[in-house]
Amino acid sequence: MLKNLSSTQKSVGGVVVIAGVVGWIFAFVQIGEIDSLKSELEPARQELASAKEELAQLQGDLEAAQSERSQLQQQVEATESLEELTAALEAGRAQLLPLQSEIEGLQAEVEPLRAEVQRQQALLEGSSLQFRTTTRAKVRAGPGTDTDEVAVVPPGKTLQVFEIVEDGTWYKVGGMGYIFHELLEPVE
Repeated sequence: MLKNLSSTQKSVGGVVVIAGVVGWIFAFVQIGEIDSLKSELEPARQELASAKEELAQLQGDLEAAQSERSQLQQQVEATESLEELTAALEAGRAQLLPLQSEIEGLQAEVEPLRAEVQRQQALLEGSSLQFRTTTRAKVRAGPGTDTDEVAVVPPGKTLQVFEIVEDGTWYKVGGMGYIFHELLEPVE
């Protein structure tokens, strides 16, 4: 069949054959390069899988670290609250000290008043209505130094108390008038 073909047709046929051979060679070279790239790609895939696992591990570590950070932040806030409470407590203690001193002073003032109340209660209950003057005592017309002086009683004089004025500082004695309570002592 090639005998009937012209030389141009033969040349074109040769070129086509050569092009086909070159195409096959090129394809074989490409296939070889593809196989080579595939063999190089496999370790990269393994590294990618390993990197993905490492990334997942790091994400887990990050979540754990964030949780720990949150707990630490809560502890810091609690510590700050505790520090504020401690400061408030210290301030309260500083305010309490003067109050405590004042209370102790008031208690010291209350003790003599308590003793006086007990003494007056004993008087009112009738256990001791006899009193003796401890010094020269002025007898007044009413309870208070602003009332007239009606008599003077010498020290050691025993008197009968008939009434204790409401505030407990003046005693009504005999039929004479009132004497300041500190000038009298009960007769046992």
